[in-house]
Amino acid sequence: MLPSELLVAKTFKGTVRPCYLAPTPQLLNLAQTIIEIYNNHLGKKRSQLRSQLRLLEYGPHNFRLIRGLSTVLDRFSGFVTESPIDPQIIRKTIFALSKGFVPSPTKKQEIILKASEMLNVPPEWIERYMWSDLEGEQILKSFTPPTPKELLAHYNLSLTQTLLFKSKFVEFSVEGNWKRIFRSIKRLGLMYSISGSPGNYNVAVEGPISIIKMTERYGTSLAKLLPEILASKNWRIHAQIIGRGNRLFNFELKSSEGVHFPDLIPEVETYDSSIEESFAKRFSSLGSKWRLLREPDPIPVPGGAMIPDFAFELQGRRVYLEIVGFWTSEYIKKKISKLHAVRDHNLIIAVDVDLGISGEIPGDVITFRGEVPLKPILDRLETEERAMVASELNRLERLPLVVDGPLVHVGDLAANLGVSRVALLKRLSDSPPGGYVLVGEDLIRKDQLQRLASKITCGSLEELVRKLRSEGISDPIALIYHLGFTIKWRGLNSAEVVKSQNSK
Repeated sequence: MLPSELLVAKTFKGTVRPCYLAPTPQLLNLAQTIIEIYNNHLGKKRSQLRSQLRLLEYGPHNFRLIRGLSTVLDRFSGFVTESPIDPQIIRKTIFALSKGFVPSPTKKQEIILKASEMLNVPPEWIERYMWSDLEGEQILKSFTPPTPKELLAHYNLSLTQTLLFKSKFVEFSVEGNWKRIFRSIKRLGLMYSISGSPGNYNVAVEGPISIIKMTERYGTSLAKLLPEILASKNWRIHAQIIGRGNRLFNFELKSSEGVHFPDLIPEVETYDSSIEESFAKRFSSLGSKWRLLREPDPIPVPGGAMIPDFAFELQGRRVYLEIVGFWTSEYIKKKISKLHAVRDHNLIIAVDVDLGISGEIPGDVITFRGEVPLKPILDRLETEERAMVASELNRLERLPLVVDGPLVHVGDLAANLGVSRVALLKRLSDSPPGGYVLVGEDLIRKDQLQRLASKITCGSLEELVRKLRSEGISDPIALIYHLGFTIKWRGLNSAEVVKSQNSK
């Protein structure tokens, strides 16, 4: 972006339009001249560079154009403070020695000599480096020059970003590139709403002017989204701009207009990507039954979609998590109302308290500072799992349990019935099929159980487990205990099967 005073735009009948630069010979020559000035001032002070640029302001071009182009070139430049000693230490020492008063020329030299002794540096360093950290004293250490055409393109981008900083809202549509755009919206923490259908979305993003605090931080995030939009095909942008005296202006821009913008799109910086990264690592370390999926597809809601950050999946059922960046109370309420209209989707909303712009936090959301808490997420997942099991148990009551063969694995039977293992195990533990016994996760026919019982003898656990696995038993230990045996460990790696004292 540019400083607001360098925005060059025209208004006409309620519309506003930045004064975009076309790559004409005259403007390309101007861009080349400014680039050469930067090249010629490598190793020199920023103040010397600025003085040379000021001379161009007396030429035929608007001074705001010259300063705007140089502001863009500053991003291709590296300015450093070159000082063998911290300038702040010099200033503090001088201030302490002068006791806050401006000394006479003679006294000044005495103070400089005294300061050089105290800091163990040559006297000439005191004056030379005392103010070297001020902006004008910084040295142009590096410069990676763009081409003149690239400079004009980046200037046009900066003009648009600066104008949108004054927006009440920004609406846009593109052809393709939605996944990357949605990812950027989320990682930048922007307040958004999506209408339309997959492949034909229309996105509305709250503008910086619509919020009452953190305006600059939010506006910077919005500016970082613009290159992603411009990198798409057949894009269209509409925004409402607040001008002087709170006058409203409409801004329209389409890809078909052919405004010259940069081709290369930088990777979007996130408002705090560590929040998502930290949550993913902490959740994955729990070994939960729920599988964590990052950046799932948008969730359809009435009239549009929502963009979750994560999905938790278990037995084909998904629960979504959206970590909200900037927010207002009204923004969160709208999200919740949309979710209530969706029967098939379960979405958890987590909001960062420190990014609240206005209003109280509505209920039914998880709040956090620093990192998303795991416990309320796990509680919601546990509630969802209980509901899933209860629903499947109701289904199982109406399904005939047809079991055939001497041994049936519960997992295989659950897959055939289209229910979860957890629900089927609960159903079988309460009422197994006639003639079968549930042992661990195996349904064993009673005659088969008797045959297996005859094979179990006291002795090596390792050998007995190997024998039972060869019979297809998925949990030999459960069967050993079921048949009245117990295990005695003789060390870390050796154990024996013995008859339990409580067995008949």
